[in-house]
Amino acid sequence: ADADFYILCETTRDYINLIGAVKEVFHERVKVFQAWQYSQTMLAKKRDYKAKLELTARQEKVAQAQQEVEEWEGKVERNQEHFERISAAIKKELEQFDAVRVQDFKTMFIRYLESMVTSQQQVIRVWESFLPEAKAIS
Repeated sequence: ADADFYILCETTRDYINLIGAVKEVFHERVKVFQAWQYSQTMLAKKRDYKAKLELTARQEKVAQAQQEVEEWEGKVERNQEHFERISAAIKKELEQFDAVRVQDFKTMFIRYLESMVTSQQQVIRVWESFLPEAKAIS
Protein backbone atom coordinates (compact mmCIF):
# COMPACT_ATOMS: atom_id res chain seq x y z
CA ALA A 1 0.00 0.00 0.00
CA ASP A 2 2.86 2.37 0.79
CA ALA A 3 4.45 1.73 -2.59
CA ASP A 4 1.14 2.42 -4.35
CA PHE A 5 0.70 5.60 -2.35
CA TYR A 6 4.25 6.68 -3.23
CA ILE A 7 3.57 6.05 -6.94
CA LEU A 8 0.32 8.01 -6.69
CA CYS A 9 2.09 10.94 -5.02
CA GLU A 10 4.92 10.96 -7.55
CA THR A 11 2.53 10.80 -10.49
CA THR A 12 0.42 13.59 -9.01
CA ARG A 13 3.55 15.70 -8.46
CA ASP A 14 4.56 15.10 -12.08
CA TYR A 15 1.13 16.25 -13.25
CA ILE A 16 1.31 19.37 -11.11
CA ASN A 17 4.71 20.18 -12.63
CA LEU A 18 3.30 19.51 -16.09
CA ILE A 19 0.41 21.89 -15.43
CA GLY A 20 2.96 24.54 -14.41
CA ALA A 21 4.79 24.00 -17.70
CA VAL A 22 1.52 24.28 -19.63
CA LYS A 23 0.82 27.55 -17.83
CA GLU A 24 4.21 28.88 -18.96
CA VAL A 25 3.53 27.78 -22.55
CA PHE A 26 0.20 29.60 -22.56
CA HIS A 27 1.92 32.67 -21.16
CA GLU A 28 4.41 32.50 -24.05
CA ARG A 29 1.49 32.15 -26.48
CA VAL A 30 -0.06 35.32 -25.04
CA LYS A 31 3.22 37.19 -25.56
CA VAL A 32 3.40 36.01 -29.18
CA PHE A 33 -0.21 37.08 -29.71
CA GLN A 34 0.51 40.50 -28.24
CA ALA A 35 3.51 40.90 -30.53
CA TRP A 36 1.30 40.00 -33.49
CA GLN A 37 -1.33 42.53 -32.45
CA TYR A 38 1.32 45.20 -31.90
CA SER A 39 2.77 44.61 -35.36
CA GLN A 40 -0.73 44.89 -36.87
CA THR A 41 -1.26 48.20 -35.08
CA MET A 42 2.09 49.51 -36.26
CA LEU A 43 1.36 48.39 -39.82
CA ALA A 44 -1.94 50.30 -39.77
CA LYS A 45 -0.13 53.41 -38.50
CA LYS A 46 2.56 53.13 -41.17
CA ARG A 47 -0.07 52.72 -43.88
CA ASP A 48 -1.93 55.78 -42.61
CA TYR A 49 1.30 57.78 -42.55
CA LYS A 50 2.14 56.67 -46.10
CA ALA A 51 -1.36 57.64 -47.31
CA LYS A 52 -0.97 61.10 -45.73
CA LEU A 53 2.37 61.55 -47.46
CA GLU A 54 0.87 60.55 -50.80
CA LEU A 55 -1.98 63.03 -50.33
CA THR A 56 0.39 65.87 -49.50
CA ALA A 57 2.54 65.03 -52.52
CA ARG A 58 5.72 64.58 -50.50
CA GLN A 59 7.21 62.01 -52.84
CA GLU A 60 10.66 62.09 -51.27
CA LYS A 61 9.30 60.45 -48.09
CA VAL A 62 6.80 58.12 -49.79
CA ALA A 63 9.50 55.61 -50.78
CA GLN A 64 10.77 55.41 -47.22
CA ALA A 65 7.20 55.05 -45.92
CA GLN A 66 6.55 52.29 -48.46
CA GLN A 67 9.67 50.48 -47.23
CA GLU A 68 8.45 50.76 -43.63
CA VAL A 69 5.02 49.43 -44.64
CA GLU A 70 6.63 46.43 -46.34
CA GLU A 71 8.83 45.84 -43.29
CA TRP A 72 5.83 45.84 -40.96
CA GLU A 73 3.84 43.63 -43.34
CA GLY A 74 6.65 41.08 -43.04
CA LYS A 75 6.62 41.39 -39.24
CA VAL A 76 2.84 40.89 -39.15
CA GLU A 77 3.14 37.81 -41.33
CA ARG A 78 6.01 36.32 -39.27
CA ASN A 79 4.24 37.00 -35.97
CA GLN A 80 1.02 35.49 -37.26
CA GLU A 81 2.86 32.38 -38.46
CA HIS A 82 4.64 32.10 -35.11
CA PHE A 83 1.33 32.41 -33.26
CA GLU A 84 -0.31 29.78 -35.46
CA ARG A 85 2.66 27.39 -35.04
CA ILE A 86 2.71 27.73 -31.27
CA SER A 87 -1.08 27.31 -31.10
CA ALA A 88 -0.94 24.16 -33.23
CA ALA A 89 1.89 22.73 -31.11
CA ILE A 90 -0.02 23.40 -27.89
CA LYS A 91 -3.16 21.81 -29.31
CA LYS A 92 -1.22 18.73 -30.43
CA GLU A 93 0.47 18.34 -27.05
CA LEU A 94 -2.80 18.74 -25.14
CA GLU A 95 -4.51 16.17 -27.34
CA GLN A 96 -1.65 13.76 -26.70
CA PHE A 97 -1.89 14.51 -22.98
CA ASP A 98 -5.60 13.75 -23.03
CA ALA A 99 -5.07 10.50 -24.89
CA VAL A 100 -2.12 9.11 -22.96
CA ARG A 101 -1.62 10.77 -19.61
CA VAL A 102 -5.22 10.86 -18.50
CA GLN A 103 -5.65 7.14 -19.18
CA ASP A 104 -2.39 6.40 -17.34
CA PHE A 105 -3.54 8.43 -14.36
CA LYS A 106 -6.91 6.66 -14.29
CA THR A 107 -5.25 3.25 -14.43
CA MET A 108 -2.79 4.15 -11.68
CA PHE A 109 -5.50 5.64 -9.48
CA ILE A 110 -7.73 2.59 -9.90
CA ARG A 111 -4.78 0.35 -8.99
CA TYR A 112 -4.21 2.47 -5.88
CA LEU A 113 -7.87 2.24 -4.85
CA GLU A 114 -7.89 -1.52 -5.40
CA SER A 115 -4.80 -1.78 -3.21
CA MET A 116 -6.54 0.25 -0.50
CA VAL A 117 -9.64 -1.98 -0.67
CA THR A 118 -7.45 -5.08 -0.34
CA SER A 119 -5.70 -3.57 2.67
CA GLN A 120 -9.02 -2.73 4.28
CA GLN A 121 -10.30 -6.25 3.68
CA GLN A 122 -7.22 -7.62 5.43
CA VAL A 123 -7.81 -5.30 8.38
CA ILE A 124 -11.43 -6.45 8.57
CA ARG A 125 -10.34 -10.12 8.61
CA VAL A 126 -7.88 -9.42 11.44
CA TRP A 127 -10.52 -7.61 13.48
CA GLU A 128 -13.08 -10.35 12.83
CA SER A 129 -10.62 -12.97 14.07
CA PHE A 130 -9.93 -10.83 17.14
CA LEU A 131 -13.63 -10.22 17.89
CA PRO A 132 -14.32 -13.64 19.59
CA GLU A 133 -11.27 -13.16 21.81
CA ALA A 134 -12.41 -9.65 22.73
CA LYS A 135 -15.89 -10.95 23.65
CA ALA A 136 -14.35 -13.72 25.76
CA ILE A 137 -12.35 -11.17 27.73
CA SER A 138 -15.37 -9.05 28.58
